[in-house]
Amino acid sequence: MNFGVLGFIFASFACGLSTSLEEMVVFRFLQGGLGAVVVPISQSIMFRAFPEDKRSQAMSFWGIALMVGPLVGPVTGGWITENWSWPWIFYINIPLGLIALLLISGKLEPNVDKKNVSTDWFGLIMLSVTLGALQMVLDQGHTRDWFDSAFIWFLCWLTATGFALFILHALRTRESIVDIRLFGDKNFLVGNLLMAGYGMAMYSTIVMLPLQVQEVLGYPPDTAGWILTPRGAVSAVLMIVVGTYLAPRVDGRLLMVSGLILSFFSSCLMARFPLMLDMWGFIFPGIIMGIGMALVWSQLSVATFQTVSTSKSSEAAGLFNVMRVMGGSVGIAITSTLLVRREQVHWNHLGQHIRLSNPELSQWFDHVGMDVREANTYARLVEELTRHIQLAAFNDVFYFISFIFFVMIPLPFLLTPTRD
Repeated sequence: MNFGVLGFIFASFACGLSTSLEEMVVFRFLQGGLGAVVVPISQSIMFRAFPEDKRSQAMSFWGIALMVGPLVGPVTGGWITENWSWPWIFYINIPLGLIALLLISGKLEPNVDKKNVSTDWFGLIMLSVTLGALQMVLDQGHTRDWFDSAFIWFLCWLTATGFALFILHALRTRESIVDIRLFGDKNFLVGNLLMAGYGMAMYSTIVMLPLQVQEVLGYPPDTAGWILTPRGAVSAVLMIVVGTYLAPRVDGRLLMVSGLILSFFSSCLMARFPLMLDMWGFIFPGIIMGIGMALVWSQLSVATFQTVSTSKSSEAAGLFNVMRVMGGSVGIAITSTLLVRREQVHWNHLGQHIRLSNPELSQWFDHVGMDVREANTYARLVEELTRHIQLAAFNDVFYFISFIFFVMIPLPFLLTPTRD
């Protein structure tokens, strides 16, 4: 963990000093790779450090950082961008990383449960190829028009081939880089499905909502980021309340189902946003989703790991967080593509009514006080039409996100009850 935090600090500093896109890509790659080890290791340490009756409370505190971080990030980044300069988005990680390094070195006992293991190089290479190719598909698919591109087809073939070889190798090798036999545990399998699905919906919302506020309503970046802040604050407080008071008394499955229902209701509200909406109209559904997030995330880790042996907790935590990250990547890729496609559909649908022979168009000109003989009339018409089309497309995306939440509602009942 010391190596991961220290590497993250240096990579963040290097990102701030970048002078070209190529340098930024390389240093961001190092930043992500070195920082990625911290989350699963910290989760595994929390899992080992607390007895079973305290894990729910411990995981609630751990989940605060995991969930609130992505919500506070846009606010902090927007404010820094508006008031300072973009390199400080990376430099701010340095003091935080040094604090973490001091805490790890001074308070965290070394892990004495060590054993000699051989590195599964073939499994590591195949897993890296699979995840790398899949991430490239998700990142490049939108810009290359997905399966109309030969490059995307090649990446899909590479992903499928690498995944098949990795699975065959993992089933035949006793000490694989990842023990996929963990998915034979029902709780672990269902928990990972919930993690991937909730990651898809949650990260899609985190990306789409500020984008909608900026593009459709014209809010500045820092204001758009502040819209997410109440959600994070509510989620952080309720995670503590749920982990400390509710979890010992209520079946964790009921808490997760309640959270998914609230998240579904919140995304349905987001799917019905009108053009004339104040900031509170954006914040209120976010608060509801924050409550849902607290109910789901505070119990999901506990339910997923409760039947996993302590010796396998590190591997299980790694897989659990891979599902979260990949679920978010898949969700963002799908919703970004859906947004563009639905804009095209709404352009075709609404555009066919824009003609001078349409009496309703003439009535609209009279209502807003526009003269068709003025030079800027049609520019204003296109601008207004674009706003309606973008809003309709964003609403369609949030309907899709609400569908993801709806599909997941029955899944917690497949888990073993978390209350004795």
